[in-house]
Amino acid sequence: MKKSYLYKTIYCAILSAFATVAFIIESLFPPLFLPGARMGISNVFILICVFVAGGKYGYIAIAVKTCLGSLLTGNVFAIVYSLPSGVLALTIQLVLLYIIKNVSVVCASVCGAVVNILAQNTIFCIITDTTAYLTYSPYLALTGILGGLIVGFSVYLIIKILPKKYFSDNEQQQEIKL
Repeated sequence: MKKSYLYKTIYCAILSAFATVAFIIESLFPPLFLPGARMGISNVFILICVFVAGGKYGYIAIAVKTCLGSLLTGNVFAIVYSLPSGVLALTIQLVLLYIIKNVSVVCASVCGAVVNILAQNTIFCIITDTTAYLTYSPYLALTGILGGLIVGFSVYLIIKILPKKYFSDNEQQQEIKL
C-alpha cells in the first residue's frame, strides 16, 4: 500500500509541476477574445492527475498550480479568483466522472471549464462590487466551451495512450468514454 501511495504522490508532484509550467507559459500570452479568457491548457495535467492518482491528488495539483503559478507570475491576487473556481470546477468534473459515471471526459472537461470561468467572473463581480462584467458571461462561457473541448480531447487521447498500470485503482475498472 505504501508503494502505491508513494507512486501517486510522485505522479501528483510531476503533473503539478507540468501544470504550473503550462500556467506560467499561458500567462505570457494576451487573453484570447475578452479580458480573462484563456484556454486553460494547464488543466490537461490536472485531469490526468485525477485519472492517474485520484481525486484528492487532483485537488492538491490545483492548489499547487494556482498558488505557485500565481506567485511565479507575480499575480498573487489571481489566487483569490483561480483557487475557488478551480476547486469548484474539479468538484463538478469529479461528480460527473465518478458519481454519474455515464459522462465522457470531454463533456466533464467542458462543464468544468464553463463552471471555472463563470465562477471567476462572479468572484470578480463580488470583489469589485459591480455587476457590469456579468454581461461578459455568455461570451466567456463560449470560450470555456472551446477550451474545455481542447482540454477534454487532449486528456482523452493521452489516457488512451497511457498503459493501464498508471491509473489509480478505481479507474482500472472504468472504461473512459469520449
